[in-house]
Amino acid sequence: MSIDQSMHMPIRWIVSDVDGTLLDTHQQISPYIQQRIRTFTERGGYFTLATGRSLMSVQPFIELLHLTNPLILYNGAKIYDPLQACFLEEQFVSKSHVQWIFNHYYSIRQPFDLDLLVFHQEQIYCTRITPRIQCWIDKEQVEVQVITLMGLEHIAEQITKMMLLGEPESLTLFQQQIEFLNTVKSEHDILEILPFGINKGTALQQLITMTGSQPDEVLAVGDHLNDVEMIKLAGHGVAMQNAHSDLKKVANWITVKTNNEEALVEIIDHVEQSWTEQYNPVIR
Repeated sequence: MSIDQSMHMPIRWIVSDVDGTLLDTHQQISPYIQQRIRTFTERGGYFTLATGRSLMSVQPFIELLHLTNPLILYNGAKIYDPLQACFLEEQFVSKSHVQWIFNHYYSIRQPFDLDLLVFHQEQIYCTRITPRIQCWIDKEQVEVQVITLMGLEHIAEQITKMMLLGEPESLTLFQQQIEFLNTVKSEHDILEILPFGINKGTALQQLITMTGSQPDEVLAVGDHLNDVEMIKLAGHGVAMQNAHSDLKKVANWITVKTNNEEALVEIIDHVEQSWTEQYNPVIR
């Protein structure tokens, strides 16, 4: 699929996913992408991130890219303002849903071989550090505290999200058994339990309202199933060439290049070309 030439509305915002989109497979942002993002914002564009990651994990990218616009974190459960260093919006998993997972965790863990991570007040907890969890820690560059299941039960309120790590087939089977919960696969081996009714799309709508923008002024780009609602909501929904096939089906267009080939530059080129043709961005 190529760029939809019928879409002529001016684009002011680029809202980018992180893993598989902004980052290459080595979890790096190329110097050229860094420079192009900097130039894009200097020219009056607005760039921000929408990710399943925590603030702890995203902070290095905020500093590296000098981001000043609100960011969508935890797959939409929180919106963070880097200028004020505070959360503008926060949603939490209901205590009853948290308690259900805790009550069934050991029976879940054995047959499905799943590891559990709990995100509470910018801290991350687990009951044991397995090789799978250690691999995730190394990728995200975060700290995880080991706590007993009884200890987890004491923090059952104000949990931002819960994450299960495991084999894709096991996660799919388990996801089918908990359809009453709000779940999403953010990567092939990660299943996340989010606050009811929350996703990147609902958070993007909040961000649009906060900034006085319109969906047609927003280009959103991602690569996995947790990006579906965001891609649908944005006036310009883009899927990476390396994206999940189901995300490509709902996107307006698909990049020619992958995240390992600096596809984000392709997106910035497209947006800036639209300025040259029809639009002079004005900083509010």
